[in-house]
Amino acid sequence: MPKLCASLLGTCFSAMHLAMALKTNRFRAIWLSSVFLLPTPRTFAAESSSTPPIELQVDAREAPRRLLHANLTIPVKPGPLTLCYPKWIPGEHAPNGPINDLASLKIEVNNKPLSWQRDDVDLYAFHVTVPDGAGTIHVSLDYLAPGTPEPDRYSDVTTTQNLAIIRWYTLLLYPEGRAVHDIPIQARLMLPAGWKCGTALPTQTDSGATITYQIVSVETLADSPVLCGRYFKEIPLGNQAGAAHSLVVACDSEDGLKASDEVIDEYRRLTAEAQSLFGARHYRCYRFLMALTDQFRPGAVEHHECSDNHLPERFFLDDKYRKQAAAWVLAHEYVHSWNGKYRRPDGLSTPDFQQPMRTDLLWVYEGLTQYLGFELAARSGLFTPELMRENFAVIADWAQHRSGRDWRPLGDTAVSAPFLYKARSDWPSLRRGVDFYNEGALLWLDADTLIREKSHGYKSLDDFCKTFYGGENGPPEVKPYSFDDIVAALNSVLPYDWKDFLERRLNTAGAEAPLDGLARGGWKLTYSDKRGELIKARDEENKNLDLHNSLGFIVKEDGLISDVLPGSPADKAGIGPGMKLLAVNDRRLKLERLKEAVAAMKNGDTKITLILENDDYFQTAVLKYDGGLRYPHLERVAESPDRLSEILKPAVRPAK
Repeated sequence: MPKLCASLLGTCFSAMHLAMALKTNRFRAIWLSSVFLLPTPRTFAAESSSTPPIELQVDAREAPRRLLHANLTIPVKPGPLTLCYPKWIPGEHAPNGPINDLASLKIEVNNKPLSWQRDDVDLYAFHVTVPDGAGTIHVSLDYLAPGTPEPDRYSDVTTTQNLAIIRWYTLLLYPEGRAVHDIPIQARLMLPAGWKCGTALPTQTDSGATITYQIVSVETLADSPVLCGRYFKEIPLGNQAGAAHSLVVACDSEDGLKASDEVIDEYRRLTAEAQSLFGARHYRCYRFLMALTDQFRPGAVEHHECSDNHLPERFFLDDKYRKQAAAWVLAHEYVHSWNGKYRRPDGLSTPDFQQPMRTDLLWVYEGLTQYLGFELAARSGLFTPELMRENFAVIADWAQHRSGRDWRPLGDTAVSAPFLYKARSDWPSLRRGVDFYNEGALLWLDADTLIREKSHGYKSLDDFCKTFYGGENGPPEVKPYSFDDIVAALNSVLPYDWKDFLERRLNTAGAEAPLDGLARGGWKLTYSDKRGELIKARDEENKNLDLHNSLGFIVKEDGLISDVLPGSPADKAGIGPGMKLLAVNDRRLKLERLKEAVAAMKNGDTKITLILENDDYFQTAVLKYDGGLRYPHLERVAESPDRLSEILKPAVRPAK
């Protein structure tokens, strides 16, 4: 996911979550994969290239004060040369390379300054002229790592006093004109005294103070962040399909490193369940990088052989938070190794980091990953079946209230992703945001249950995963795909008009929320006045009260109205996001007091009086309502097969 400031928080404590499939004939799945994995694969030839590599040395010794230094030696030929700073970052789905944080740029030849000029159209490009006789140029630059999360900025905070994420692309210039998977580069990293680090990059030498990594492609380097810190631990998860897996943890405190055996075992089961689902792995090793700090915004970004996960400092210690809010995050990013990295939409398979990306297939890249991440979280025990069902209830309820569906179809949320990730948080229902995550999960639940129903339980979306993402174990490579490839692979599992099935759900404005998968799964959406554990955890974490199913708004602890649902009592009373609620029934606002007042509206009271502040003005709103508190739940439909429980059931027997 990118990224996950915009998207992860939106998922982490919003409506979502789910699961997926079963197993089938492995021989048939592998044979079909040879039929449908048709696009020419992209391998990483630069790692064995005879071309001299770019040499990159990063000095992270000042990371605690948010300053990183880089020196590059770049092989060149005399004449005009354009150097590029990465703009379109894979996994971010937007042109948000942090160019504003590039500083101290100097270019030299033989210790003599070389003048450079920024392109006046592509601001990520720098032009120089290499003098005759020069075979290399030297580039030095600084990266000014952001210090605090800023709502209107997309750059993530990546350093604290005790830990840092080194994202190589923030410290890199590379020559224009060659595909990044063909440019060799060798990186060295200097750490603060006493710090340790972990990464998926293969190490050449490690002196303790400086680590030298093996030569890889620029593409591989940019896809392989390093997590480092004072309080550091690598936890082996064992071998799956011939590849080592581990949790790589850096924390702002030593206590935060203490993961229980039970938690570690759940992540071991996650790797086993993923191998069972896909049938093969496409990496040499896999590391879950976990930065545990309260200084970063919660978030995560996928990579081919690792994931970059930002989680609270007490993630391992606070079972309530881990179980209810973020257990699925690592599962989601892990799925991306197959869906997004190995198989990648053709519009996202660009030759370098400057070419614009087409994001129209994010309902597969992110939507299917959302669904499979939920499924694997349940199958591995990271989520209980009860919590996963509540997740689905919250997602289904959320989907029903996306009034923006009347004008913006789901497919447009994918096409518009580069700017929707940066959209403001007000009026989310009317605007629609990156809905291809959660609504995409519902779409794939619909497809999974349809396959199960029509095949009488003999087939499922698991078969699609083996067909499309399986094959043979091996190192990273990229196999692009198109919409037609998805349709063909689905038809190989179950002949059906999948083209029409998908196009209607993607391109129709005004369509109903896609809840057929829940119904076919044997469950229905209901409401009660009792909050489930997930909604309670979300409200406590966000310090707000969610009343969108009753009065129609969400209010923060300080009274700020963060959302108003179109058509709700609040909407009809003229209340809007950004207003501040001051009093309820003539008494100063307290969230518990407001909650009690809404609960009483089921027992005779039909009106509630609110006093609000809107800029320099005050207004009184009288809302009419008689339904009390309403929270979503799933209820079993007794006469229907319980396909949802089958989807969430472990596929791998626990080791005794």
